[in-house]
Amino acid sequence: MKQSKKEMVVDFLKRYGYIIALSVIMVVVSIILILSANNTTQTDNNTPVVNNEPISFYSPLLTYTVAKDYNDTSLVYNNTLKQWEAHKGICFTAAEGSEVFACLDGVVEDVYTNYLDGTVVVLKHNNNLKTHYSSLASDVKVKVGDTISKGSVIGKVSSTAANELNLGNHLHFEVTQDNVKIDPSTYLNLESK
Repeated sequence: MKQSKKEMVVDFLKRYGYIIALSVIMVVVSIILILSANNTTQTDNNTPVVNNEPISFYSPLLTYTVAKDYNDTSLVYNNTLKQWEAHKGICFTAAEGSEVFACLDGVVEDVYTNYLDGTVVVLKHNNNLKTHYSSLASDVKVKVGDTISKGSVIGKVSSTAANELNLGNHLHFEVTQDNVKIDPSTYLNLESK
């Protein structure tokens, strides 16, 4: 008995249909991979060159003593608050009125005063870095939106931070990257002072 063309096609698809479907899927996947590889290459070619030089901060003070180091692995006793706590910054004691300098080029993101931290200036820098300068005298030299150069005076040391009042005149300095506090000594050379 002779098969019609329609029956021959159906019989062929029953025998070899999965091979054809698999081949089509492989071709589509290959095209997608090739296009995405080309797109990645084009994106990489259009990406600006990144400066891979290490970031080096200017010292926030010319003359200081490190009163409290950064410590996120164990608790440090706070004599003012009479409690144990993580200390995710560095406290520099210095003479009252000592000038505080911007550690890196940036933009003033915030200037505020609260009871615990005193007067605070927050600078935003490249690479999602921010520097926080606390316990400043209330007459800061910058305002929100100002563009600041590395080494510019932003304020003066005082004792406005009630949470570390027993330290006297000092600068509480913090660094955040992607809004997570990190050790400022990663970027500061504390040995030179």
